[in-house]
Amino acid sequence: MARPKRAVGELGKVTYSVEPNGLVVARARVFDGSGKERRPYGSGATEAEALASLQEAADVVVGRVLARRVELTTIAELAERWLKVAYHDDDPRVLRQRREQTVDGYASVIRAHILPRAGAIPITDMTADRADGLLMDVAREKTVMTANKVRNVLSLMYDWAIQQGLFSAAGSIQQTRHGAVVVANPIRATRRADEPSTVYFELDAVQVKYILHLIREVWPERHRARFPVGRRPNFKLLADYILITLGTSERTAEPIAIRFQDVRFEAVEQPDGSLTMEALVWVGGTMVRTRSRGLFRQDSPKAERQKRWVRAPQFAAKVLSELVANHVPNPELNPDDVLFTSERGRPRDPSAVSQLMRMFRREFEPELLAIGVDAEHLTFRSLRKAVAAAVSGMAGVEVARDLLGHSDESITEGHYAKRPELIVDGAADALDKVFAGTDA
Repeated sequence: MARPKRAVGELGKVTYSVEPNGLVVARARVFDGSGKERRPYGSGATEAEALASLQEAADVVVGRVLARRVELTTIAELAERWLKVAYHDDDPRVLRQRREQTVDGYASVIRAHILPRAGAIPITDMTADRADGLLMDVAREKTVMTANKVRNVLSLMYDWAIQQGLFSAAGSIQQTRHGAVVVANPIRATRRADEPSTVYFELDAVQVKYILHLIREVWPERHRARFPVGRRPNFKLLADYILITLGTSERTAEPIAIRFQDVRFEAVEQPDGSLTMEALVWVGGTMVRTRSRGLFRQDSPKAERQKRWVRAPQFAAKVLSELVANHVPNPELNPDDVLFTSERGRPRDPSAVSQLMRMFRREFEPELLAIGVDAEHLTFRSLRKAVAAAVSGMAGVEVARDLLGHSDESITEGHYAKRPELIVDGAADALDKVFAGTDA
């Protein structure tokens, strides 16, 4: 009786030989995807290492379509493999790999919430109802937003597991050579938590002037009276940062990444013949921190398409001109030549500026409430919302969209700028012109 033909990708009889230098070489025959017999080999210090090397060579010869997949059993193993491979591979189909700080964020969610609760659970045991219970526990013990982050990371992990062949994309429960496997992403069947409604934030000129008055004049005196000696908060930094954020609508870590070459001044002739100096700011970077690189300037904002020139209003142009005038290049400590630097000449950390804002809110919560500003909502992101509200109200949501760098007006309206309540006024004027005389 004839011997059955080997399956495509299946190794034939493995033979071993020892080279004069002591290296073990393993050889075998294998059929590739076209049915042609190939003869790969592998080497190693031992027969086991040589066999593993041979199998890797066979996988390359046969093609990735038949390459063996790594067998993973627990969620902890899946998470470890996913973080190493999913966003750091050499897949030519991926034009833009996930940024390092994004992967660091995924790792933080896994380390803080997923592994302590479900790390030892076999991946096939994570059903939709169990995953839903896990997310409910996270929402109760932490926050709704944290639960949604956990859901997102788990879903990405299981999508990758399906793509790797550990799960099937159709059916219910499937028996494989590795045992029974879940056949679809169970996380997608869980309920996504409802996040709190967007809180719109608006400021007028009087409120801004009073906030700056508190920062520049009241806070220094109060702090000096309470702490006669010791290091003082950088009051000027916070005031300047607020003005630039209001003038450019940049995200929290973007103003601190403005470089000397990112500011351009132009002389503009006014209708009365006088000249004024206007400032243009290039929004083209942000400061980020990762575990491997520490603090550095990323050469793009949140997304590459959001790079843009912004014409700064006079109050922001004044701050920018002062920063440019006082700037001292230092290629060693400040290689990117950013304008906001520490006392030692290094780029500032965005977290330090955010900490200043938190200190100010704690110190002046009663005063802020007295002028109609909820201290809890006074953040740099809320200042960006205030810019969106002011610009959309005066110039339209399209201008606000371009200023904020959004790709779609719905993002601006959904998260930053309220749709005006009396939009029918403009419609009535248009209808009167089009249908004039119909009531005669």
